[in-house]
Amino acid sequence: MINLYIQKSKQERNFETLIYAYRYSTLYSTFPRNIAFADSALSIAKKSNNPEFLSSAYVNRGKTWLDEKKYQKSLDDFLSAITYSNKTGDDYTTYKTKYYIAQNKIYLGLYDEAQEELRQCIEYFKKNIKTTGLGKDNEMYYLYSLMSSIDTNSKLLKQKENKPLLDEAFDYITVNNLSEYLPYFITSQGVDSYNNKNYNLAILKLKQALSLFKDNSFHYTANFYLGMSYWQEGRKDEAVLYFKLIDADYSKSGKLDPHFRPTYEYLIKYFQNSGNKTLQLQYVKKLMELDRNYEKNFKYLYTTINKEYDTKKLQQEKDRLESSLQRQRVFYFILIMLIISAAGFLIYRFLKLQRKYREQFENIIHADETKDSITYQLQTVQSPKNSETEEIYYDNIPGINPQIVEQIVKELEKFEREKRYLDPQISQKSLSEDFGTNSSYLSKIINTYKDKNFNHYVNDLRIDHTLNLLKTKRKYLNKDVKELATISGFNSTDSFSKNFQRKFDMKPSQFIKMMKEEARISAQ
Repeated sequence: MINLYIQKSKQERNFETLIYAYRYSTLYSTFPRNIAFADSALSIAKKSNNPEFLSSAYVNRGKTWLDEKKYQKSLDDFLSAITYSNKTGDDYTTYKTKYYIAQNKIYLGLYDEAQEELRQCIEYFKKNIKTTGLGKDNEMYYLYSLMSSIDTNSKLLKQKENKPLLDEAFDYITVNNLSEYLPYFITSQGVDSYNNKNYNLAILKLKQALSLFKDNSFHYTANFYLGMSYWQEGRKDEAVLYFKLIDADYSKSGKLDPHFRPTYEYLIKYFQNSGNKTLQLQYVKKLMELDRNYEKNFKYLYTTINKEYDTKKLQQEKDRLESSLQRQRVFYFILIMLIISAAGFLIYRFLKLQRKYREQFENIIHADETKDSITYQLQTVQSPKNSETEEIYYDNIPGINPQIVEQIVKELEKFEREKRYLDPQISQKSLSEDFGTNSSYLSKIINTYKDKNFNHYVNDLRIDHTLNLLKTKRKYLNKDVKELATISGFNSTDSFSKNFQRKFDMKPSQFIKMMKEEARISAQ
């Protein structure tokens, strides 16, 4: 539609409509095309040599420069607009230009000068609020001027002067049903509450304002003072959420009012205290970038701004952080190499242990396959073959009658066949009483004929019994170690595990796991 507007205006050589067409093009374009259209509007105005057109075109380009934060260029165009509007006697354009000059002065930190311009604007637009005409909106500029004056008072810490202005604004908005302006003035109340150190009320007002905004714009003032209020309340984690929102919008637009510069000072403090040097350095660099921009565009403001971090300090902080992060990277590199080495060693050790377990497992599985039991082994290897060897066989313990030895050895064989070792209450004393002998004799006979002490003898029988169950009956593979310990006659899981590991040099859980794997492979 705008392109058609431009083409028709050119065809009809209508300077006025062509200037309006270029102004609309300026509004709906982004940098640098918006400046190009603003230049085109001014070029047509100069050709017309009409002071009214020139005033309008200079205001249009001044507003565009202001949006792009080119303050000196903006101010020059507004001053030119004032010159031409005075020639035509167009008070509306004059005061509209004064309003924008005031905005420029606010950005430059000239708050007292801006306030004088705004006072005149409020007076003019309020007086002419009912006057209408093409391109005129006295009501909008009246409310804008009120809003800007309240904001400037807050910057000057003259919030007491804001009450009558706020009352005036709320009365007008209510009577005329202009709810779209309401959140802007509620934001002003929140800022005043912050300056009065009533941080809870500030949070309440600023959150209310954010909930009422109906546009898609990012509202810096509300977000900034919410962050500041939370920070002053000691709720720094919540404050940083709002500061990060400001940073995110700045990262997209590349523009930030100097008034919100402390955002980065607080982000630097927060991540310095939390020990996050990477983010601390990131925000130090952004603050340095901002200051370079301010120094370039705000000669007056840059020399008067209240900065906690001046350029020299920021550079020192940046150098220190970069050096610290470099040392940190070296430390992490060494740490990672050590972790990799340790992991390699642990993997090697694990694999070695697995090979050892596999060998042990194979030995256990295939050991004594031709023998049915320990009893059979005793009968075929240790028992005497004839009466001549019997006397020699049982006469191995000095001080004990061979007949007693023979009797006890046979009792032990019976003890094994009957699996009495599964009784968890069995002891050397109780067994010697069952055999009709004493503990000393029983101990010596077991040491000599079983080649182990009493505890190892009984526990080995129990372990061999468990092993036989695991090898021959698959259901026992699904029982846990505690249950197997109870079945085998052990009083505790710990005792069972220790004796299994002593005998086979591997844990029962590891053996059972390998047995399950073996069974699964066999099933396939």
